[in-house]
Amino acid sequence: MSEKNISIYVHWPFCSSKCPYCDFNSHIKRDIDNNEWGIALVTELNYLFNKYLEKKESYSLKSIFFGGGTPSLMDPDIVKKIINESKKLFNQNTNDSIEITMEANPGSIFKDKLKSFFDSGINRISIGVQSFDKENLKFLGRDHSVYDAKKALELSRNIFKNLSFDLIYALPEQSIKNWECSLSEAFQFEPDHLSLYQLTIENGTAFNRLYKSGELFPIEDDLASDMYSVTNKLTKENHMPAYEISNHSKIYKKCDHNLAYWRGDDWIGIGPGAVSRFSHDKKRLQIDVRKDPMGWISDVKNKKNGIKKVLSETKKDYLIEKVIMGLRLVDGINLNEISSVLDMNVVSKLIDNKYIICNKNILSATFDGRLRLNSVIAKIIK
Repeated sequence: MSEKNISIYVHWPFCSSKCPYCDFNSHIKRDIDNNEWGIALVTELNYLFNKYLEKKESYSLKSIFFGGGTPSLMDPDIVKKIINESKKLFNQNTNDSIEITMEANPGSIFKDKLKSFFDSGINRISIGVQSFDKENLKFLGRDHSVYDAKKALELSRNIFKNLSFDLIYALPEQSIKNWECSLSEAFQFEPDHLSLYQLTIENGTAFNRLYKSGELFPIEDDLASDMYSVTNKLTKENHMPAYEISNHSKIYKKCDHNLAYWRGDDWIGIGPGAVSRFSHDKKRLQIDVRKDPMGWISDVKNKKNGIKKVLSETKKDYLIEKVIMGLRLVDGINLNEISSVLDMNVVSKLIDNKYIICNKNILSATFDGRLRLNSVIAKIIK
């Protein structure tokens, strides 16, 4: 029987503060019973595993990702418990073949705690640096300093063999030179992976309210495009080419967990607001978990899960999702898998206009196509 990859996402919804650009399911709360939450997360994992996964023996656990929120606020013992339970369910005794990532904020990680996370089974750390510029950090509402960020990177580099961190650019009034300086500083820490995101104004955020009131103005599209070009040029020169629109890595250091999303693989999501997607009873299910932390943990205590709704995706929905996610990847997507949902006449025109290419039946976006990917996808889907 051939093995099928599966991933696990663990959502820790708590933060020490709420950043003005963030639309993730995060909540400010400090009096957290880690043991109670650890038990609840393991309980929901077992419930989803036992109720929904078919042919369990055919699955191979590919990755575990602790996201948030700020999961580096978790007790390392709880992290270890979740990792061990995950490996037990899928009969995998070592961490060697499993990428296990923890997101961390510079203000919440110290040497002893990082070492404890490593000992618990974390083998990849992803740090929310966001900027090496004092004023930019202030604008982004981050609760750490430039010193905190650099110290966290130094400590992490000495403990973890797989180091990733995030930076946000294309900020209002940010110059290309300022961004180039940030990238130059980033390369000095010899990261294995970088997630480099242009600032977007998301609904429901503090930045969105400022934007609507005329107090915040995004940078011009042409400048954002120039910054994107600089990003790709400098990362390539530093042997960290893009493999996805916003993600860059050294060879063999692509993020397995995010690739599972972009390739349409199966995954289980546990914790408030988490989403699961996998095949079940000849259908592809999407399971949404309730977002409010206190409501979620109450539900788990009462019925062993925090499920809000279970949706059944049609084959067409699944293939459209594969197009949307797969074209984010530089490697593209197999045309045979998705041709039934594409307008091939439009595809041909966009190939002629050099927004997409098709090489050996692999459809991918060109650099110009990635600059306007949402528009490209909207045009090619029937």
